[in-house]
Amino acid sequence: MVRERKKSWKEIDKMHNRSGSTGHRQDERSNLERALEDPRMKERYLQEAEKLFMGAKGQPQHSKDLMAIHESYGRRRFLSTVRYYVDAYGMPNDWGTLLLILDIKNDSELVCKAIKGLCELVKEKGTVERQGLEGKLRVLSLTARHAEIRDTAEIQLTELF
Repeated sequence: MVRERKKSWKEIDKMHNRSGSTGHRQDERSNLERALEDPRMKERYLQEAEKLFMGAKGQPQHSKDLMAIHESYGRRRFLSTVRYYVDAYGMPNDWGTLLLILDIKNDSELVCKAIKGLCELVKEKGTVERQGLEGKLRVLSLTARHAEIRDTAEIQLTELF
């Protein structure tokens, strides 16, 4: 008959530590999950994730190209700057930029797209912006050289205001 030897307290403690029954547990969360507990880190992470879904508009060059539209307003290169932007990124979804595009004289297609874009955004805007757009559309419906612009402005006026 073989008798088992008694375990020492040291051996018993080692067994308890290995079993995970102690109060000290390893954090099983990933580094990302722990980092996202910080509100600033979470905000930065969400901004970066949003940029991925924005495609080309999420790239750093986009803001430079958008700023180029504003800087070229009133100059000869304005129309070519807007066309370059639209070819690269599509129509802007920025209120101020779309308002600038309404002043283009030689491209009725761009102006009509800008009118439609503004009419989609106007629901989120306040009274001042709504009144400003209404006034701009009234002016375009009366004074625009191209019939397409006049018609689009009139249609949007009747639908929105």
